[in-house]
Amino acid sequence: MTAEDPRARVRGYLLAQAEKNDFAALWPRAMEQRSALLAAFAELSEAQAAFRPATGEGEGAWGAADLARHLVASTRNVMGIVDALARGVEAPKDPLGGLGSATFASFAEARRALFDVSLEFAALTGRLPAEPRLDRMAEHAFFGPLNCRAWFLFQRVHDTDHINQIAALRTTEGFPS
Repeated sequence: MTAEDPRARVRGYLLAQAEKNDFAALWPRAMEQRSALLAAFAELSEAQAAFRPATGEGEGAWGAADLARHLVASTRNVMGIVDALARGVEAPKDPLGGLGSATFASFAEARRALFDVSLEFAALTGRLPAEPRLDRMAEHAFFGPLNCRAWFLFQRVHDTDHINQIAALRTTEGFPS
């Protein structure tokens, strides 16, 4: 990664904020974005959530229901990484762009699962050691090695990306009204 690479800038931001701020300072920023994400999902109907773009690959081909499923799985994984790194133990791997193994009978069920995992994420920092291990790192596929605080703040970046993806879906031709 070069300094001009947007990934390097995001990595630098995550690590600088992780160095400068404790979890109590990072928490409101992460929760503000998670709240905005939940609000974006709350505005969608079952038909809108089921809509998928006619073109696109990977995450670009996902509809909002797919995003909800992905966010449930990825939030759980990020929580596992943050917890393990803070305690100084081996962190789980971060699967890139996965949908996870959970399936949901409806978008409402997926939204509820996303809400539930969001509550768990909000409570995560209260379960971490008072002095987390900041010397332990886990590899992120785009941003390289990150410590527990950087991974926690990464969730804010990730949520922002998916809020933007929902906004783009809403403007896609054929999106149900």
